[in-house]
Amino acid sequence: MKTTNHTPGPFPLSVTQVEDFYIITTNQGNHYAKTFDPAAARLISSAPDLLSALRFLLADYIAIGGENFTGSSVPIEIAQAAILKSEGLK
Repeated sequence: MKTTNHTPGPFPLSVTQVEDFYIITTNQGNHYAKTFDPAAARLISSAPDLLSALRFLLADYIAIGGENFTGSSVPIEIAQAAILKSEGLK
């Protein structure tokens, strides 16, 4: 049985600026992270959506034989590594 080492989604996140820092919260109002960097706040809050999009793109790329178009499986390997890293498996 597979053990989940990450927070399973989907869990929409929102960013709120409070004075000079940014609070990332879940849709249930739970604090998820806090940062002084607005770019980091946007990246953290968009991470669940980016992961979902990457999974769909990877599945489509494999389904159409994308490596046959590029002559390389590097895009597949990069996407798979990113997904594993986000799940704490690499």
